[in-house]
Amino acid sequence: MADNFKKIMRVPSHRLLARADFRGKRVLVRVDFNVPVKDGKVEDTRRIDAEIPTLKKILERGAKEINIICHFGRPAGVDKKFSTAPIAKILAEKLKVKFDPKPQKTTQKSPALKSYYQLGDKFRLFENLRFDPREEKNSSEFARELAELGDVFVQDAFANIHRKHTSMVKLQEILPTYAGLLVEREINFLFRFLAAPEKPFVAIIGGAKIEDKLPVIEALSKKADAVLIGGATANEWILDHHKKTGNVFLPSDGINKLGAIVPINEQTIKNGIFDIGPQTLLLYKSILATAKTIFWNGNLGMTENKRFVHGTYELTRYIAKLKAEKVASGGNTADVIDYLKLNDRFDFISTGGSATSDLITGKKLPALEMLLK
Repeated sequence: MADNFKKIMRVPSHRLLARADFRGKRVLVRVDFNVPVKDGKVEDTRRIDAEIPTLKKILERGAKEINIICHFGRPAGVDKKFSTAPIAKILAEKLKVKFDPKPQKTTQKSPALKSYYQLGDKFRLFENLRFDPREEKNSSEFARELAELGDVFVQDAFANIHRKHTSMVKLQEILPTYAGLLVEREINFLFRFLAAPEKPFVAIIGGAKIEDKLPVIEALSKKADAVLIGGATANEWILDHHKKTGNVFLPSDGINKLGAIVPINEQTIKNGIFDIGPQTLLLYKSILATAKTIFWNGNLGMTENKRFVHGTYELTRYIAKLKAEKVASGGNTADVIDYLKLNDRFDFISTGGSATSDLITGKKLPALEMLLK
């Protein structure tokens, strides 16, 4: 396992919101509101829901003004499709404050800061940070402009904490910084969990991006008793001539595009494998049966198509019944757990997909390292 987990780390006490005194101060908050929006409506509010405790705690600590910044999607410059307007509406509802749909103007020149949405008396949500190309360049100039919005800074965008962006890193160099409740929860849990998981420890890795998953599999194979692979990651693993090695297990059968059960080999993968098959499901269940700790990142089939959800759904229901500490990570995995209404059967569902993966593999996370100082 990466050096990150040779010792258990926690957010330092001087970074905790519980220790902060925001009386009379303007607080700038970086959150993760990168939510799915269709036809101007937010389709999934979970990331917004996750930030409400932090925003309410800041208000409790006496803040006179709370300025919220976030990114949303990957706009190529200013694009109304990626405006934070629909997010502002939902956020006002969650905070139970009035919402003014008319954007308010500022004197700032940055397209991300030249307007905001007023939510009640205290909250303001600014436009998409990625409307300004300097956000992704860790710009000192842009950081100074952002810093004009607050006397102190609260970092609560855990899902973005692996990115060396202005609002994640450079801004911390300018303003006194605190960890939001979501970041505190993620960091404290993940470091404790991955430093000393109770054995047997079984990891499940699926999803589509093998280039992202390979270092995770390598890291976890050194810590876990078994690593079960599925999804497109397993297909690519086999096509790249990787074999079952040691404690890394691969599917033996799968479901093709016609819904038929076929053995998994290079030819059937090239023809299309979209879910794990019954023999693989039986094997994976047998390995999970004795687990005391389970970490799951990435689905085992193409779950965006209802024809290929069986393997992932069946394994989710099985894991939910086990008496083990169960941790899930990644948006698609969280979507399945939420759809099956099994959230309360998992001990922890991380909001960070790539962020959690980078943490596991020991990559440098400058935003996190600054928070832990």
